[in-house]
Amino acid sequence: MMQNLKKCFWVILIVLLCSFMVFANGSKENSGEVTLELATADNTYGLSTDPDLQQAITDMIKEKTGVNISPIIPPLASYSDKLATLVNSGDVPDVFSIAQAMVKLPQMVSRGQLLDLTDYIENSEKLSVINRSILETPYIDGNLYFVPYNNPKSKGIMLRKDVMEEYGINLSSAPTTEEFITEMKKLEGTGVVPFTFPKWIDNFQFFYNSFGAWGGVYLKDGKFIDGFQEPEMYEALEYIHRLYKEGILNSEFITTENSQMREAVYTGKSAADIDYITNYINYIQNTATAGVPTEMFVIYELVGPNGEGGALNEATQTAWVVSAKTKHPDEAFKVIETIVTDPELYPAFYGIGIEGQHYTLDENKSIVPTAKAANSGYNYTLNYLSDSFLNIDINNLPFALDDDMINGIKVQREHINAVADHLGPNHSADVPVGVSDAYDRVSPSIKSTRESIAAKIVLGSVSIEEGMAEYKNFWNSINGPKILEELNASLK
Repeated sequence: MMQNLKKCFWVILIVLLCSFMVFANGSKENSGEVTLELATADNTYGLSTDPDLQQAITDMIKEKTGVNISPIIPPLASYSDKLATLVNSGDVPDVFSIAQAMVKLPQMVSRGQLLDLTDYIENSEKLSVINRSILETPYIDGNLYFVPYNNPKSKGIMLRKDVMEEYGINLSSAPTTEEFITEMKKLEGTGVVPFTFPKWIDNFQFFYNSFGAWGGVYLKDGKFIDGFQEPEMYEALEYIHRLYKEGILNSEFITTENSQMREAVYTGKSAADIDYITNYINYIQNTATAGVPTEMFVIYELVGPNGEGGALNEATQTAWVVSAKTKHPDEAFKVIETIVTDPELYPAFYGIGIEGQHYTLDENKSIVPTAKAANSGYNYTLNYLSDSFLNIDINNLPFALDDDMINGIKVQREHINAVADHLGPNHSADVPVGVSDAYDRVSPSIKSTRESIAAKIVLGSVSIEEGMAEYKNFWNSINGPKILEELNASLK
């Protein structure tokens, strides 16, 4: 009897302890002490890899939102792969940023991986600073699934003005494809690489625009087609191969990271590259740091033989999203909303970090990186002053800018406005989600195969005829004609 009573006592005690723990945890959650996983690349989050400095950003987010953050901050070069691994394993962060948003958003929505943010966005007073048209591209099944952190992105060619002047390069902001070759060949034999390009083949779309081509499935004349197999694509790839063969495109582009590409231009080893218009100010800042300061000449588009062209229009390139699995959607959205619109957190997160932690101000109020920041790869950027939604007054900043920087920011804002008249198409959201299960499943393979074959054609490892035959075999292996049939049936 006594033994049974003892057993009952211990059972009751365990039940009471478990109940208390559940109650305590519930009280914590109800009191706002929620912890969320947040994933972003290390070119944000204070631009430093030092754990203490990253913790300072985490603390600021907690201070602003009341939410605890468990950050995941891989290097930029490996961020997409790391995120894909997390998402595919089911260990999805509550809040995360995605690059190539216009391509990836429809795919992730079709897989049920993202939370519908429509009501959150519509009811957010803070997000009213964002133009509604930006939020609606892509507008998936009538709903909104993302929040951008800056104005729409477009890419053009950044060309050093000092190199132009030294070698007599004469180009307009919208030269023809032939003029570009003629003028850039003036650098032949100078030791200066004419044009450095990164390994990201989706940037080829800048040249595709000049020939009216589109790399992917899209709507043309009221019908879905595969743009990679159209005659215009043949012309576009032949032109890019010509740039490579004639020594204008850097010979090792297939392995060139964005950071290497930019460094080559910053230091004057290369005359030009392709980059975001919103990064103009970075070139002013970093060419000066490298000891070879110059202004940059921006080419918005190359006009092809039929008068077509346009800047590489990435619309919302990087966006914040919320996992469909999060247990705390309200808090997750609040974190995004705050990062994007708070006038203190936004600069700290995307541009300069936190004063006293990442930098101090000298007697002239100029930014001076702290030793801890400098030792961790911190390199502050000021492009947030022109491409955020905050409309920051550059004449009323807590730190001083020299005249060159003030002028550079003003010029960058002018370029952002001017490129709007030169934008190429963006068909990334043309294909509806859920219409063709086959397309939703294989679209990543279509993209990777297309880009692999395009690279081989440009490098000359296969002829254009051989490359296109290889792609056609792939297309037939995934029953591409049936995919187009299903997509076009949705238009009726």
